[in-house]
Amino acid sequence: MMIRKPLVVMAALALVLSGASAAGAAPATVNCGGLTAAHLAQGKVTSATVADGYCQVQGVLLPATRFTVKLPVRGWTGQYVQQGCSGLCGEVPDLAFPLFGFSCPAALAKTLVVAADDTGHTGDPLSTAPATWGADPRARVEWGRTSEHRLRLAADTVMTSFYGYGPTYRYFDGCSTGGRQGLNLAQRFPADFDGILAGAPANNEAPLALLQAWLAVRNTDSRGGQILGPEKIPALHDAVVRACGDVIQDPRRCGFQPSSLRCPAGVDRPTCLTGAQVAAVVAFYRGPAGLYNGGMPYGSELGWTGLFVVRSGSPLNGNAAAIGFNYLKYLGYPTVLPDDFQLTDVRFTKATFDRLNRVGDALYNANDPDLSAFRAHGGKLIMYHGWADPFIPPFSTVDYYRAVQQRGGADAYTRLYLIPAGYHCLFGPEADSPSEVAVPELLQPLMDWVEQGTAPGTINVPTLNSDFTDLIRDVDVEPFDALAPVHAAPGSLNANYHYVGRY
Repeated sequence: MMIRKPLVVMAALALVLSGASAAGAAPATVNCGGLTAAHLAQGKVTSATVADGYCQVQGVLLPATRFTVKLPVRGWTGQYVQQGCSGLCGEVPDLAFPLFGFSCPAALAKTLVVAADDTGHTGDPLSTAPATWGADPRARVEWGRTSEHRLRLAADTVMTSFYGYGPTYRYFDGCSTGGRQGLNLAQRFPADFDGILAGAPANNEAPLALLQAWLAVRNTDSRGGQILGPEKIPALHDAVVRACGDVIQDPRRCGFQPSSLRCPAGVDRPTCLTGAQVAAVVAFYRGPAGLYNGGMPYGSELGWTGLFVVRSGSPLNGNAAAIGFNYLKYLGYPTVLPDDFQLTDVRFTKATFDRLNRVGDALYNANDPDLSAFRAHGGKLIMYHGWADPFIPPFSTVDYYRAVQQRGGADAYTRLYLIPAGYHCLFGPEADSPSEVAVPELLQPLMDWVEQGTAPGTINVPTLNSDFTDLIRDVDVEPFDALAPVHAAPGSLNANYHYVGRY
């Protein structure tokens, strides 16, 4: 790890926030409004207006996938970037600039064509509203498999109608569900994109939903109360930092034992853990054996609050519970479960795991490590994940990448970066009000690899406060080798988990 001040990134962020634009001429063949007449094979354009240097096109892919394509009216580079969504999607993501294109010149200059969609339904990406759309088999297929491929085809038509030709290079950029979408494209539609950024991928989707449900249930006692409350989180996190360091390079090399915080008999205060809390925290770090690839990484503790540790009420009403409930009730099985289904009905067994994966493998999981067709197309893949991610623990990504590497030749077309102290999608620790944002530049290295053959090496990852005014930390991160021996700390609860996944 090397610490230094990222002046280039800070300057780039200033340009993004100021809305800098580019000069140049775009060879438009029709005016923007004329795109409403563009013929889409599986949809229609509903509006096309000029705003903020773009011809902004909105439309629908039948039956119900809403999309937006933003076409630079000047200076298009010939590059197309499609952005993924998060959670259960349900709205078109903000396309102010591509995710982690903070210092990409074309992103800053607004000379990229960018596009995104809502994956075929209207809903709450954070999974707090019922996912009743899961009763429609077409909506399941669109969210799980097809929306990003269909948008790519539609965007090609829109670009050709406006400029007279299609893109020279196509890129996909997504995190969380967007990361899963990126891997789904590489596996099932290998010729769609030349380069893919897949961050914190939810590619092990069905087991991940089971993990979220397990965390909520595991933190609930027999009376429905919470076992580990938010008042214990600061002391727990501080103890992990003392044992393993403020910036944990690899949580598997941390041997912290929650029992070191055990309260004296008959004592319960914020600076220590009761016996029941020690057992719960051990379970959180270790994960549900056989149901997911590990549990909460050491260093992720500040991200537990709001997820499965709640400030009031029951963990069964937290974000993890909402994610698990919505998936299991509306998406996980061949039909929607009965109205009286509750998370406490779930049996955390191999039979449940296998049953969920029958639908998961058909529709949602993106676990195939055979990327040979993507490689043959000339595709390049950059994956990244925060080591402190509590929403999608990084161990599943490590296991998937290991399987990709075991097939040989991965260095020629793939990279994985694991970001020390990075939370979910590098925003964190709290999803609703993140106090910090890690801002690596990943889009430009991907473009350089695709277009110039320059393979990425070490990347710089500055972490700023949420206002982008103060530097919290700055690390250099090397490509991760999942085949390298793991020098796990003795007794590490992160290192000894049962390998899960159809890799």
